[in-house]
Amino acid sequence: MDAWTALLFGLVPIVAADAFFPSVPAEMAVATGGSLASEGRGDLALVILLSAIGSWLGDAALYVLVKHSLSPLVDRWRWGRRLHSVTLEGIEELGRFGAVVTVLGARFLPGGRLASSVTAGLTRMTLRGYLASDAIGGVLWSVWMAGLGFAAHTTTDLPFWASALVGAGVSTALALAVGGVLARRRRRRQKAGHVEGVN
Repeated sequence: MDAWTALLFGLVPIVAADAFFPSVPAEMAVATGGSLASEGRGDLALVILLSAIGSWLGDAALYVLVKHSLSPLVDRWRWGRRLHSVTLEGIEELGRFGAVVTVLGARFLPGGRLASSVTAGLTRMTLRGYLASDAIGGVLWSVWMAGLGFAAHTTTDLPFWASALVGAGVSTALALAVGGVLARRRRRRQKAGHVEGVN
C-alpha cells in the first residue's frame, strides 16, 4: 500500500480522534496529504474534504457526549456546578458572535478543538449553531494545514514527509505564538481588573 492510499484510509479517523486526544498527529497527517498532492501523487481538494469531514465528525461527537452525558454528570458535584457557572459566564461575556468565533478559531491552537467542543457542550450552545460554525472552522483549518504541506513541498527539495514536518512545525510555532500573545493580554486584563477592584 503506497503513502497516498494509506492516507486516504487513515485521514478521517486520525483527524476525528484528534478532537478527543490532541496528541494524535492530525496536523501532520493533513500536511502530508498536501505534500503528496504537491508531488502529483494525490488530490489537494480530496485531502481538504476528508480532513474537514474528520474534523466535523470528531468535534460533533465530543460536543454531543459533553452536552448529554458529561455535563449532567459534572453538575452532580459542587465543583462541577462552579465550573459550569464560570464557563457560562465566560461565554455570556463573549456573546453569541464571540462564541462562534471561539469555535472557529480555537482549533488553530494546541488542544483548541478539545477545549472549544467541551465549552460548547457545557454551555449547551445550540446544536445547529455549533455544527455550522464547526464545519466552517474545519474547512478553514483543513485548507490551512493542507496548504502548508503543499507550499512547503513546492518551495523546498525535501521529501514529502519532511515537507509535512515543516508545514506542521510552522503551524505549531504560529499557534504557540498567538497563544502566548492571548495569554499575556488575559493576564494584563486580570491585573487591571484587580487594580480597579482595589481602588
